[in-house]
Amino acid sequence: MKTYNFKIIIAAFFAVMGLTVSAQKCGVYKTYEDYTNGKMEVSINCATKDGKIKPNNFFKKDYVTVIKNGEKTDLKKTEIFGYQLCNEEFFRFLNNDRLTLADKSGLWIYTREEVVSHSPFTGTKKRTKYYFSKDGSGEIKSLTFNNLKDVIPANDPLYSEMELLFSSNSALHAYNQSSGSYKINSFLNSKGL
Repeated sequence: MKTYNFKIIIAAFFAVMGLTVSAQKCGVYKTYEDYTNGKMEVSINCATKDGKIKPNNFFKKDYVTVIKNGEKTDLKKTEIFGYQLCNEEFFRFLNNDRLTLADKSGLWIYTREEVVSHSPFTGTKKRTKYYFSKDGSGEIKSLTFNNLKDVIPANDPLYSEMELLFSSNSALHAYNQSSGSYKINSFLNSKGL
């Protein structure tokens, strides 16, 4: 009897896991409202793996290609909000450059890897550029003190406190492993912003 109950529990567990995997989708969101409502313009079932999203970054094309059931659909980067992969990574575009959403616990912080130099002797050197938007629907800008004036006015005492805590633009890019968010977001959240 115990063996029979155990088999039922195991079967139920795998049935629930199967539903979770088959329900997971990746795809393209047309607008921020669609993103918040989970409504994809074009979606791919992650369980079937019968499709993919190509951001066309290499030649900086102005469209994303979605391949689903063998059919290609091209969507202009300027006419979509962003896209999500099966591993839940989310991407948006700025001037045809793909940005990875790294944190949305306060400001929405994005990153982009760029090649600084390439040499057969020293290899490829990359650097990470950081961007933000005030929220998901906000304009994307470089993560700098000057651009943060849109979030906190320069004459606000909180802005002065932020300047003391983060001594440079590069200090704004610091990540807090223990909280799983960027330190600027931890700071802003602690101030109720």
